Amino acid sequence: MYGQCTIKSDVYRFGVVMLELLTGRKPFDSARPRSEQSLVRWETPQLHDIDALAKMVDPALKGLYPVKFISRFADVIALCVQSEPEFRPPMSEVVEALVRLVQRANMSKRTYSIDRNSRGETDTQDSQP
Repeated sequence: MYGQCTIKSDVYRFGVVMLELLTGRKPFDSARPRSEQSLVRWETPQLHDIDALAKMVDPALKGLYPVKFISRFADVIALCVQSEPEFRPPMSEVVEALVRLVQRANMSKRTYSIDRNSRGETDTQDSQP
């Protein structure tokens, strides 16, 4: 099945795009050391390590999202880029997971805003999801 376009290969490619967004890196970078050239091979094993994950996040995103949000996003990415196609989720499950993630982030943001308002403070500096 190598080189064929399938539903599972689409899920993989979507996972690669999400990994690019998370890290700010290209899928392949020949300027990097050989062991780090392939984004998926280099970063995927680190997606479940919270310390490694914090280091791999695109510097432009640092501080904008809670670590828990980034970790859950990384979990979705890891499912999509599994090497065995049969273990990759259907795209509908990927979308559902991302929707839940965004809803949780929005809920957290609202809760933070409500907490601050209940103490009589302004909500001009809400945390970002």
